[in-house]
Amino acid sequence: MTSVASQQPAQGGGRPSRAAQDADAKAFGDYLAGRFAIVNRDTEAAADYYIRAVQGDPNNVELLHQAFSVAVASGRHDDAVRLARRLADLKEKPTGLTELVLLAEDLKKNDLTGARARLEAMSKTGIVELMAPVISAWIDAAEGNTDKALTSLDALAGNKGFTSFMKTHRAYILDFADRVDAATAAYDEAIVLQKGSDLRLVLAYGRFLARHGKIDQAKAVYKTYLESYPSNVLIEAAQKGVKDDGTLYPVIRTAADGAAEALFSTGRALAQERSRGPAVMYLRLGLALKPEFPVAYLLLGDVLDRDGQYDEALVAYQAVIKDPVLGWDARFEAALLLGQMDKPDESIKALQAMLAEQPDNLNVLTSLADTLRAQERFPEAKAAYDKVVTRIGTPAARHWALFYARGITLERLDRWKEAEADLKKALELSPDQPLVLNYLGYSWIEQRANLDQALAMIQKAVEQRPDDGYIVDSLGWALYKLGRYAEAVEWLEKAASLIPEDPTINDHLGDAYWKVGRRLDATFQWRHAAAMKPEAEALARIEAKIKSGLDTEKRSEK
Repeated sequence: MTSVASQQPAQGGGRPSRAAQDADAKAFGDYLAGRFAIVNRDTEAAADYYIRAVQGDPNNVELLHQAFSVAVASGRHDDAVRLARRLADLKEKPTGLTELVLLAEDLKKNDLTGARARLEAMSKTGIVELMAPVISAWIDAAEGNTDKALTSLDALAGNKGFTSFMKTHRAYILDFADRVDAATAAYDEAIVLQKGSDLRLVLAYGRFLARHGKIDQAKAVYKTYLESYPSNVLIEAAQKGVKDDGTLYPVIRTAADGAAEALFSTGRALAQERSRGPAVMYLRLGLALKPEFPVAYLLLGDVLDRDGQYDEALVAYQAVIKDPVLGWDARFEAALLLGQMDKPDESIKALQAMLAEQPDNLNVLTSLADTLRAQERFPEAKAAYDKVVTRIGTPAARHWALFYARGITLERLDRWKEAEADLKKALELSPDQPLVLNYLGYSWIEQRANLDQALAMIQKAVEQRPDDGYIVDSLGWALYKLGRYAEAVEWLEKAASLIPEDPTINDHLGDAYWKVGRRLDATFQWRHAAAMKPEAEALARIEAKIKSGLDTEKRSEK
């Protein structure tokens, strides 16, 4: 970051004043702290630092752009608006995102005249190419110009990738205008085009039908969706609440709502393409326009969670917890997130509280069992898994993971026969599952049982997951146990390249090197493994090998 203060001469041509130098240093320090926060995926803290840096260096265009982006990503809409306006004051060429933020502010204030003027001046490239016709259409619709709104949407007709987007908003606009017959036809067309898979569209159509007294048709729309996507809480709630008593209203009631819906759809599409950074931007902007948007908060929490931004994901989930429909899902995701945040006791407590409210909820019970197992509370985990197995009755193919998890738990409790039975059951349910093939095959190799079958199973797992370092390590270690040391070296070297920081894999490679006569390489690998802070028992074994090699070693590796 180049400081503006350092570029400007002080009065009289001398050096900048001490106060200016101090302010410049403070701005640079805040900038560095902001960059550090971004590296650590803490956009909330990054926004604080960048905004403070801008206060100390308000003409630094590069800094303003960075602060603006972080402000949008962290949901600091008012700050984003202020920074976008500052960039405009400095005559900076606007970006698509700065233009959208300022346009959103106009819509948020219901300044349709200002929004239209801004929209007409915007460059129609990038994301604005998609958004401009839709937002223009919603401004037209809000002003009562329905036909003009539909014409505005036609600007998207030339791009096949935007067809379903255009048809969906066409149905919404006709619904908004209360053109019942035309809206019905438009909804039907959009539903068919998207093969009934768009949750928001299905909800809007069902609400529209119910609002116009078509109760049976609304129920049929919901029923069709649930046949393809069972147990969707939003659709189930809508199905139970179907009525025409005047309490239902359109999903979109203002131009701001329409723009928020478009931004939500864009964020959802980007999230599905794993473009998580841009997805967060558009979801945040949609929420600035429509703060009461529970499904957007839930999606935002999921995207932030997958991006490792756990604190902000938790805030997003907590924003939905009181929602009568999505609140349970938000609580559940928040409880799981606490485990990822190294707060296992809080996670377990939250899951236990939910289980007390719904004792038959298998998702919660299974997640509680998984969390207990991760914390090595194996007796409790085993008890929880037993309850799940009892309640599912006859297991289906999808239940392989349940038996796999309980098998691991039993193995850790030194109850191998029971563990083996569960692992075999998991394979029966999912015969080619690489995790089960690897775990059972490796366990047999360790016990020197069923060696040919075990090796074949691990090889099959590696074929499916050739880049999984742990499974590759299993193959290398199996070959080592079978005395095929040269082959073991080849696979263990690959495993170490895939997961270089794992002490067990490096330990195994050291053993294999020793067996093929590469004593110096073996000692190096053992020292490397010891430096990675393995568990105390493993460390003692490694240190013994560093001292004496494998000549007198008696151990069970792994």
